[in-house]
Amino acid sequence: EVVEAKAGAGSATLSMAYAAVKFADACLRGLRGEAGVVAYAFLESQVTELPFFATKVRLGRNGVEEIYPLGPLSEYERAALEKAKKELAASIQKGVSFARK
Repeated sequence: EVVEAKAGAGSATLSMAYAAVKFADACLRGLRGEAGVVAYAFLESQVTELPFFATKVRLGRNGVEEIYPLGPLSEYERAALEKAKKELAASIQKGVSFARK
């Protein structure tokens, strides 16, 4: 309902808040030294040719300790990824430009 009310101009705030809490909890567990803490993060990486990408990471005392590669993709997933890369590239550039201000 929230997404519909925003008419495509945003996303469900509660979902973003929940994701942020889950990620913050994973970060804190890793920083405390808990072993095997895995989460997903949008970060600078070489997973694809894009400078940033969302992927599975292992967190530890030093923050991100390992960035996992993408697993095997079906033909459908590969095509969807290629299509998404164009939009992601534009969003990444917009974010980088904003951060430089």
